[in-house]
Amino acid sequence: MVGRGTLIVILGFSIIFGLSSQYWNRNRLAATENMTEYYDATVVHNIAVSAANIGADSLFWNYNTTNLNVTGDLSDGTYSVTSALIPGLDSNVTLTAVGSYDGVVDSVIIVLRRYYFSLFAVSMQTMSGISWATGDTIRGPLHVEGDLNTSGSPVFEGEVTIAGKLNASPAYSPGPPPVGPIFQDNLKTGVSVPMPASSVSSVLNAAQTGGIVFNNPSPGTAYNVYLTFNSNGTVSYKTPGMAADSTVALTTLAPNGVIIVNNGILHLQGTVNGRATVGAYSSSSSWGGQVYVEGNVLYNSDPSTNPNSTDMLGVVASYNVLVNPPSAAQMQNNYTIDAAIFSQNGDFGANYSMATQPMGAITVYGSITGYSLGATENSSLDGWTSDYRYDARYSSKTPPAYPSAYRYLIASWWE
Repeated sequence: MVGRGTLIVILGFSIIFGLSSQYWNRNRLAATENMTEYYDATVVHNIAVSAANIGADSLFWNYNTTNLNVTGDLSDGTYSVTSALIPGLDSNVTLTAVGSYDGVVDSVIIVLRRYYFSLFAVSMQTMSGISWATGDTIRGPLHVEGDLNTSGSPVFEGEVTIAGKLNASPAYSPGPPPVGPIFQDNLKTGVSVPMPASSVSSVLNAAQTGGIVFNNPSPGTAYNVYLTFNSNGTVSYKTPGMAADSTVALTTLAPNGVIIVNNGILHLQGTVNGRATVGAYSSSSSWGGQVYVEGNVLYNSDPSTNPNSTDMLGVVASYNVLVNPPSAAQMQNNYTIDAAIFSQNGDFGANYSMATQPMGAITVYGSITGYSLGATENSSLDGWTSDYRYDARYSSKTPPAYPSAYRYLIASWWE
């Protein structure tokens, strides 16, 4: 016979095992649910990331498409990708990718930035037989849409990209010890960043839709516009037929900051307080499309000492941007230009013909893009030496409506 004590022990063990079984069953079910939730979250996240890449690739190949709307099935789930233009002259695009799987939703948001030419310290379509030589230092990213020519040991502090090949004399060797050009960052060949033929005309369009255009009423005849930036945020300008300068706030003259001379020449100097892009457009160099820098062009707040400066200037021309003193008597020993400079079918250089001796230096703090790179002195060294320094703010910002290549960069990616 089984005693009462034995029955109590058996009953106790039964209760304990029953409770334990429920506990372990709950843990087993919770573990299964956690694994399922983790699996679902992983799958839906991968769908969203894949969709973001699908959308970004579509925009990369279809540069002028900004309102993307794509849906599809992927990994037993679905996705949708939409994009929209961010208001403003920078023309950046936000892309939103949403993935859905088994009732779970995840998203990825990307901001795509136009591939502005101001991303480069110096960019040219061709070197036209010239070479970077010993003593030359390029302080920022460099791009050549062709071959890069070097002589001796020039120093390249930023990333160098070239569509063609490196022609180095002596032949390049990274060493140690290094021989030939000195690359302190990456050297990448086979990278093409062509200059769109519509680069300056797109700036003209921006001026027509929110800035100001000074139109030559008789294309083919001389038309000179004189523009001086003032440190108080105003602009003084004079066009043919005006007896004296007119001074007005930059934001009043050109609300979006874009000022273009159409079929004429822009004469430029002054101290910029604000954001602006100025320039000259023409379909023929015989009657315009040139910018003459006649004095210093400075920022009211110097970004070389104040990286938070919001002053920013773009200078664009269908043909040349030249340091061009009005006369020998007005010629300066040194010139400083704070700007991103863009010359579509010409170059940036100086009119050194009136210089009869070596002068000082032309310092550009910003960015220079041109079909080629012009000279600032002659073979006798009459003229100015050049000192080109990159404005690092251009790595994330650009002057209003500044020209860009038909490409995007990923500015930010949120998951």
